[in-house]
Amino acid sequence: MEISKEPDGRIKLEARESTIGSIVTKFYEDYAIEIKGLADRAQEKISFSYIAESLEDLLKGLLRNIGVKNYAFEFADATLKRLVVIPTTANNIVSLPTQSHAPSNLKELVSIAQVQSIVDASQAETAGLQEGDIILEYDGVSISSAQQLVNEVEKKAHLAQIELVIVRQKIATRMILNGGFIGVRILTKKIPRAEFNTFQ
Repeated sequence: MEISKEPDGRIKLEARESTIGSIVTKFYEDYAIEIKGLADRAQEKISFSYIAESLEDLLKGLLRNIGVKNYAFEFADATLKRLVVIPTTANNIVSLPTQSHAPSNLKELVSIAQVQSIVDASQAETAGLQEGDIILEYDGVSISSAQQLVNEVEKKAHLAQIELVIVRQKIATRMILNGGFIGVRILTKKIPRAEFNTFQ
């Protein structure tokens, strides 16, 4: 079983009585693409020859050949990183991706700034900020990372008051703080966009 590049740049998969497990391993070893959801079919043997314009199209051809209809591609910076085969049940019908080079909206992640801990005797402690709170806005500016929050705090340290918007248990709360040092240790975290949208 081999995956090779044709002279015209297309990619060819040639499998002769190869197990699905060995094909999954080959994609991971050669292209760092993880294929999930086929473990129960790892010993199944197939013979298959297919030429495609891209690795994504090659995998689509393979999935058609083995009768898989429900799957999702995951990308990182436009590079295909993972293919997840989704089991179909009466309660779990998932449609095929419609865009060939975009991650599924279900898998799209957004960055947030989340409170990791509170500094003792700080204004964060006085204001009642808690570990796990998500900082959504600082004085009208949407915050998407720990570094961005640090930058905004430094920029507005001279202000007597600022408005902070936090999310706790999916509920947005506004509070007034002094400009400058808040007293929170924060980290940048990624969460699904669908979850993030519930905060808006």
